[in-house]
Amino acid sequence: MLQSANLETISRILTHPTWDLMVIFFFIAAGFFYGISSGKKKLIAALFSLYVSGLVFANFSYLDFVVKGRPLLEVFLFRSLTFAILIILLTFLFNRVLSRDDSSGTRQWWQVFLLSFLEVGLLMSFIFQLLPAKELFTFSPVVQNIFASDGAFFWWLTLPLVALFFIVRKR
Repeated sequence: MLQSANLETISRILTHPTWDLMVIFFFIAAGFFYGISSGKKKLIAALFSLYVSGLVFANFSYLDFVVKGRPLLEVFLFRSLTFAILIILLTFLFNRVLSRDDSSGTRQWWQVFLLSFLEVGLLMSFIFQLLPAKELFTFSPVVQNIFASDGAFFWWLTLPLVALFFIVRKR
């Protein structure tokens, strides 16, 4: 009985995906193509910028002062724009730092795919944790379990670091 309920749920999700699942698939595809076109060093720079941006953004108390009393959609858009600008600026900074020794090395597709996937997952989890996305939009239970829960946030913070440890270790 439990198996048929799970199969029905999976079948319903695959035949009638919600808009939030479509957005997540778009981000994963975009992240993968960005990873393939840019390479491992730029992915690592973007990953570092995500971690630092998340830390800085979560502790930037002046932002609350700026958006105080504004409608929720306006708060979401302003916070999203601020977070995106911070990520972009720090990505440029880390790209410059990491690309000083520009020896390309071997580019293995599975490493790029893994880093891209984990980076997009971390970004989506940051969106749920740091922006008022949960209050503004309704997401499917699958998306909420994968990205919005506190346990999922911990794993999205941890897994890219574990993957990075194995990918960039000295041979």
